[in-house]
Amino acid sequence: MTTLLAIVLTLGAAICLNYAMYLTKKAVDLLPAVKFEVSFSVFKAFVTNRPWVTATALSVVGGGVYAVAIAMAPISIVQPILASGVVLLAYLAIKNLGERPRTSDYYAIGMTVLGVALIGVSLAEGIPETVKHDPVELWVFAAIVTVIAVIMPLVMRHERQAAGLGISVGLFFGLAAIFGRLLLVDWTGQWGAKGIAVTVSSVFVIPWALTFIAGFIMMQAALQRGMAVVVVPLLSGLSQVVPILGGMIALNEPFPNSVVLSALRILGFCLILVGTVVLSRRAEEVSPATKPGELGAIN
Repeated sequence: MTTLLAIVLTLGAAICLNYAMYLTKKAVDLLPAVKFEVSFSVFKAFVTNRPWVTATALSVVGGGVYAVAIAMAPISIVQPILASGVVLLAYLAIKNLGERPRTSDYYAIGMTVLGVALIGVSLAEGIPETVKHDPVELWVFAAIVTVIAVIMPLVMRHERQAAGLGISVGLFFGLAAIFGRLLLVDWTGQWGAKGIAVTVSSVFVIPWALTFIAGFIMMQAALQRGMAVVVVPLLSGLSQVVPILGGMIALNEPFPNSVVLSALRILGFCLILVGTVVLSRRAEEVSPATKPGELGAIN
């Protein structure tokens, strides 16, 4: 019964998160362009825009439901179901936003979703309850991923910038997931000694906040500049790959003992990376809902 409830909750989370992404795409197309420059007027335009606030609130609800589901059932069950939610986004974007993916985009989206599902299945043996991270490896890994996330939109400028931003969002969200897990471990281990003060005393508070906020802001820019059916699979796939790689490299999380599960994990990585390459080569980035010239390039 608990597993069945978790499945129902995961379906609800998938619907919430992907419908929220659709609403976000609709909202940001009518809002000022997000650039690297800090602008209070742009910030005000977003936070006072009711459709965008509604979409963001729905994302929070979906994330909360997903957190409950993941606490009730193995991630190997929850993650594949959550990944399938992109089908709803694709349907809404094509039907209501006029987005027209290429045939190769459909294959790439399918590979990304399947890759995420396989990674979820590869976690059937569970995630180690104790987290023993190597500080040097952790910060080196985080630094490398951050550098890649920063340069991708600069390297993939102009007609492919949305894909570059989508890749950056996935990398930042993946790092935020790693720091978030370490943050929760700190909170759990130190709550008895420090009480409420532990919420700000952990060294991982600032890295988690910075990576999450950077990813969130860049996601708005990515959705403004590109099609949701391209951007969302990119960020979703990479946000799954980074925590798994980071876990193996810096958190001492080994490959599964099962040869089959290890093979599924490797296959999942490969599918996501191939899907990322295909989607990142998408040149027709501006959605039909947005007139060319309305969106400034990030510079």
